[in-house]
Amino acid sequence: MSFKTATAWTTSAPPPAAFDLDAKALAALIGPLSAADDALARLDERLRKSPVRAGVLARLDAQEACAAVWAEGELVQIEDLVLHDCGMDVRSPTHHLVRAHSYLRLRRRAAQGDSKALLKPEGIFRLAGRPAPGPAAHAPAGRAGGSGKEGAAELDGRDLDDECETESEFAPVKASDSAAAEAAKRLLRRLGEPAREKDSLVYEEDWDETGRLDAWSADLTEAEAWPPLLAALLLARAWRDQQPLQRQGFLAPILAGLYLRRRGRTAAHLLVFHLGLRRLKPAPRRLQTPLEELQHGLAIVAAAAGEALALHDRLTLARELLARKCKGRRGSSNLPALTEFLVDSPLVSVPLIAHKLEISPQAAQLLVNGLGSSLREITGRKRYRAWSIG
Repeated sequence: MSFKTATAWTTSAPPPAAFDLDAKALAALIGPLSAADDALARLDERLRKSPVRAGVLARLDAQEACAAVWAEGELVQIEDLVLHDCGMDVRSPTHHLVRAHSYLRLRRRAAQGDSKALLKPEGIFRLAGRPAPGPAAHAPAGRAGGSGKEGAAELDGRDLDDECETESEFAPVKASDSAAAEAAKRLLRRLGEPAREKDSLVYEEDWDETGRLDAWSADLTEAEAWPPLLAALLLARAWRDQQPLQRQGFLAPILAGLYLRRRGRTAAHLLVFHLGLRRLKPAPRRLQTPLEELQHGLAIVAAAAGEALALHDRLTLARELLARKCKGRRGSSNLPALTEFLVDSPLVSVPLIAHKLEISPQAAQLLVNGLGSSLREITGRKRYRAWSIG
C-alpha cells in the first residue's frame, strides 16, 4: 500500500467511498487484520513500560525517515541523518537528506502533539507547517491583530529599549533585551507580510483544499464504527485519493498513526509504515483492487511491528551488556552516562559524546576505546566515525 501522490480528485469524478467494503472483502480481511493488530498491540504493550523506550522510538523515527525517502527511490544513510539532526554534518547536506530530516521533524511534532487536535483541519494545517485558511490569513498587513495602527505588524520594540535605558541597574541585561526586541520586530514584520503565492507550475490554483479537507473529515467521523487499524488504513487511502492538501501525500501514514493513538491502539508509539514496506519489499505486481491494497497494507504494518519488536529486544540485551561494563567503576566515571547516551541515541560519534557529556574529544575517544567490542562501528571510515549498539 503506497501513500504517494495519486491522480487528482475533481468535482466531476470524485474518488470511491473510503469505507465501501462488502461482506466478502471484510471476510478476506479478518485474518490479516487480526495478525497485524496482534503484532501492533504486542509492540505497544512492550514499549509502554520499557526502560529502553526512548532509544527504540529515536531509532524508529530515524529509520522511518530514511525508509520514507527510500520509498521515493533515494537513499539516505541513517548516520548522515542523525548527524544532520544534531547540526554536526561531515559534508554538505543533499536535497534527499533535507527531505528525510523534514519527515523526521514531522514525526516528532506528531508524536509530541495532541492527536485529537492534530486530526482537526486546523491541526492538519499546523502539522504541515502552513497557516489555516481564513480571514486572518488574507488580512492586509497591519490588521491581523487589530485595526489601524494597533495591528500586530506595526508593533515597535523601541519601548523596551527606552525602559532599559532609564533603569541603570538593568544595564548588564540591556544588550540581551535589545536583541530580543529586534528579533520580535523581525518576527512581527514577517507575520505582517502577505503570504507568498504558490508556483502555478507546481500547485494548482483552483485546488479546493477546504472542501477536500471537509470531505476527509467526514470519513474521519465515519471511521469510528470500524476497527481501529482497518479504519486507519482506510483513512490513509482516502487521504491519498482525495489529496486534501497539495503535495502532502507523506502525511497519510502520520495521520494514520495519530488516528490509532486517538483510538487508544498505540499509546506508547507512533505507527511506523515505511520501515515495514522496506522490510517487506514492494509488491511483486501492481495491486489491482482495494482489497489487495488493504491486505498488502496490513502485511506492511505487521512487518513493521515485527521489526520494531526485534529492535527492542536487541537494544534491551545491549543495555544489559553495557550495564556490566559499568560495574566496579568509580563514582566520577563518565561511562554510565555514556551507556545511557548510547541507549537513547541511534548512533554516537566522538564530537557528539564530547558535546553531550561536556568532556574533551580525547576523553570521549578513550571512553569509546574502553567499551571495545560492545560498540559497532557503522561507517567503515577512519575519520568521522560513528558507533551504534543493538
